[in-house]
Amino acid sequence: MSKEARLIFIVTYLLVGIGIVMIYSASGVMAHDRYDNETFFLFRQSIYVLIGTVGFFIAASLSTQFYKNYARAFMLLAIMLLMTVYLPVIGHSAGGARRWIHIGGFQFQPVEFAKLACCIYLADYLGRKIAWVQKGDALVFLPPLILIGIVCVLTLLEPDLGSVAFIVMTTSIIFFVAGLQLRYVFGALAILLPALYFLIIRVPYRLSRLEAYLNPWEDPQGSGFQIIQSFLAFASGGIHGVGLGQSTQKLFYLPSSHNDFILAVIGEELGLIGILFVIALYVVFFICCIQMARREQRPFEKLLITSITLLIILQTVIHMMVATGLVPTKGLPLPFISYGGSSIVANLIAVGILMAVDRRKSRSS
Repeated sequence: MSKEARLIFIVTYLLVGIGIVMIYSASGVMAHDRYDNETFFLFRQSIYVLIGTVGFFIAASLSTQFYKNYARAFMLLAIMLLMTVYLPVIGHSAGGARRWIHIGGFQFQPVEFAKLACCIYLADYLGRKIAWVQKGDALVFLPPLILIGIVCVLTLLEPDLGSVAFIVMTTSIIFFVAGLQLRYVFGALAILLPALYFLIIRVPYRLSRLEAYLNPWEDPQGSGFQIIQSFLAFASGGIHGVGLGQSTQKLFYLPSSHNDFILAVIGEELGLIGILFVIALYVVFFICCIQMARREQRPFEKLLITSITLLIILQTVIHMMVATGLVPTKGLPLPFISYGGSSIVANLIAVGILMAVDRRKSRSS
């Protein structure tokens, strides 16, 4: 195992450890109120971490050729799982959205695994077609755009515009890294902007989120409530924080304090110092991944590392920007830290794939 891979492993499980502590801190009161068990979310997240760790070691033990051979199968499986959420018995709805598959007392979001499947598929496809991509042959983009388009449509129907936007951004960046010419980027923007207009401006609850982002104090008890409470959490924390477990915003003031806005609770309890430490861990993760990608010579492995790095770091950046009011609310978890079984399992498997790439590189060198 290379030095970068060891650091990635250490950083990943440091973040997981921070997540378990902060989930317990952020959710204990709510769990006691809802389930009369303050360790409810802590216990479930611990189970998810154990499942994710098993997935991590399995993913790390497989060869990169396995991922290359079954990349298209992963995409088809992801599409099937996204369709499964609409089945009447297995599919589960909450908050007006149908995003979950419910099995044996546990539920998971297929879109989290679809994101990873897209990364593997794009790395395989673009790795095989790299010469055609760099020549600018437009037809070469059709197969991946069709499959990823199906994933996006199924996700949008749930509805989950945030995940669709994330998949589109990730796909665009991977295409660009693979050698996509800028004229295609501008062409795609020209097509997507009108669609974005109809998906946001013409949908009342999405428009209210945009208005809350532009001026949350215009409706402080309605659409602007969540982001204002997040601001208050950061302001209360200051430099040193109010102390672990001492947050007041988690006392039913800040919605989704244990998942979508867990960074605000970290800021309140651990202060700017705690936030900077978490950011530093993600920066180390990013730098190590970049170093691994720069050393890799094979197109598939290089693009696979790049896409998985984007999968984790882009979600991290968006989550932090949402919590600090820099972009409208999107509902993306903070990788390795936020509560959520689908996210933690998928992300640990993704890191396991990075270990598999590093293992192949170490053996061949």
